[in-house]
Amino acid sequence: MKSQVNLLLALLSAMILSSCFQFETEITVNKDGSGTIVEEMILGAQMVQMMEMAAAQGGGADQNPLADLKDEAKAKQKAASYGEGVSLVKIEDVNKDRGKGVRVTYKFADINKVSFNPSGAVAQMGDLDESTSEALAQAKDANATFKLVDGKLTITLPDGEDEGDLPEDTDNELPDDFDPNDPQMAMMMEMFKGMKMGAKVTVKPGIAETNATHRNGDTITLFEVNFDQLLKNPAGMKSLQKINMRDRAKAAEALANVDGATAETKKEVTIAIK
Repeated sequence: MKSQVNLLLALLSAMILSSCFQFETEITVNKDGSGTIVEEMILGAQMVQMMEMAAAQGGGADQNPLADLKDEAKAKQKAASYGEGVSLVKIEDVNKDRGKGVRVTYKFADINKVSFNPSGAVAQMGDLDESTSEALAQAKDANATFKLVDGKLTITLPDGEDEGDLPEDTDNELPDDFDPNDPQMAMMMEMFKGMKMGAKVTVKPGIAETNATHRNGDTITLFEVNFDQLLKNPAGMKSLQKINMRDRAKAAEALANVDGATAETKKEVTIAIK
């Protein structure tokens, strides 16, 4: 079972190959246990331009990484993977900062029957290399689960004690002699600009008390990566690859020193609902 941080690295590898995009999942939980799951994926202007050029040459349909995400049948299959009683509400096109994307909304009647895989729609993309696809497939086992009893919501995160971490020799690992000032490396790093990813849980009507590490009002962040911040300190990217969630205390200490990346390191997050 993968840890949340190793999952970030698997998705990081996917983003290197897929050009700039933003991907966020937000789960909203009501006091009665019902709620919604909203997945939003936005490709950056550079990728949109590449897609439009491919379409002009007659190959756009086969090279559009959003095609699967807009497929209603596949979205319904995805709803079922979230758990019993989860159903598709709608699929919307999204335009933001010259980028284009998709917003998929699901609903559920009972959060206790929902399990959440942060890899989300990214794992459905079919144009990744074999090693990254395998890592993301393994990450499907890294689900968070939910339990709501008497107004108290508990989110249980994977403990990372099983096998399934990314291989140490992954081709996408940053080299020890990584130099962001190298012209070729600088060109590659341009691909990261504007990339964001994250997973959040919002509680309605609000949070009375929580032990979550990262809280903003009635929303808690399970993980978030902002590459515009992360790229300012390439050493932070190297540090991110060394974090092992098997030791949660050390992982929390290490993450505190990595600007642009946050992840919940507690095994259980508890939330008292107002």
